Amino acid sequence: MKQGILKCATIPVVSFLLFVSTLFVAGVAHPEYPDRPITVISSVDTSSPQDMILRALVPGTEKQLGKPMVIENKGGGASTVGLAILATAKPDGYTLCCAPNVAVANTPLMQKVPYKPLSSFTPILGFASSENSALLVRSDAPWKTFKELLEYARKNPGKVKYSSSGVGSGMHVAMEYIAHKEGIKWVHIPYKGTGAARLALLGGHVDACSSGVDWPPFVESGQLRVLVTHGRARMAKFPNTPTMKDLGYGFASETIHSIFGPANLPPDIAAKLEAAFSRGMETAEFKKSEESLYYTPIHLNSKEYAQHLKEFWVTSEKVFKEIGIIKEAATQPY
Repeated sequence: MKQGILKCATIPVVSFLLFVSTLFVAGVAHPEYPDRPITVISSVDTSSPQDMILRALVPGTEKQLGKPMVIENKGGGASTVGLAILATAKPDGYTLCCAPNVAVANTPLMQKVPYKPLSSFTPILGFASSENSALLVRSDAPWKTFKELLEYARKNPGKVKYSSSGVGSGMHVAMEYIAHKEGIKWVHIPYKGTGAARLALLGGHVDACSSGVDWPPFVESGQLRVLVTHGRARMAKFPNTPTMKDLGYGFASETIHSIFGPANLPPDIAAKLEAAFSRGMETAEFKKSEESLYYTPIHLNSKEYAQHLKEFWVTSEKVFKEIGIIKEAATQPY
């Protein structure tokens, strides 16, 4: 009888200990996020304006999260290398990637990538727009206007070489758009970032550069000449430089730089990151960097940015097919 009583008394004690043990283990396995440094993959090289604006965004974001953010540069493939790494990361919020929307739509449309553009990631925030990219030549180049360069390219197919930050970048798409519209052929030389692409022009390795937004100082110093910009309107600083739209092309750059997490990122973590990065955008350091790099202010939250990417894919695919850049999408979105 005593044995039965002891046995019955032992069961609640064991159950209680197991319950307490479970709570303890759960607490250890799921501490409050974040409890350690966060890695942010910068999908371009250190000379690119996107990398510079990211480094201005991170300090204010770190303060909100209370943990350091470590930036790792993984440039190449017009930001697809960095996104490919992110696609295989654990969805715990400790690996993020800074990349533009064109790496989710334009590049995968034009070439095969090792991820599903619209299902491999959790969009967190769109934080800067680089619409004022431009076509540059050296100041000693024979072409004073875009029309002169176009006429030369038409008479000399395959002779004009131009650089950009990679296949599918907004700057590459702009040049391909023109080539197909005008029926001309020029040679694209892709680089790991817009800084490297512009350096190739300065060094005389290419004839032109379809450059990212931080080009104005090189024109103001007299090193380079700007022929056309890719924005929706002319830049106030360069009122005499036409946009592609001014010249009759239905194109304007829609490159948006953003923060992504892996697919299946827990909603509470995604929301915490969105709020932290949004507060990071409010700092004086970020705003100063945004202005000095000639970025256009923009803020797309997670939901808005996810919707933008879906619409951007559909629009880009339609335009690319219409003008002959692609026949079919090289990568399926899902």
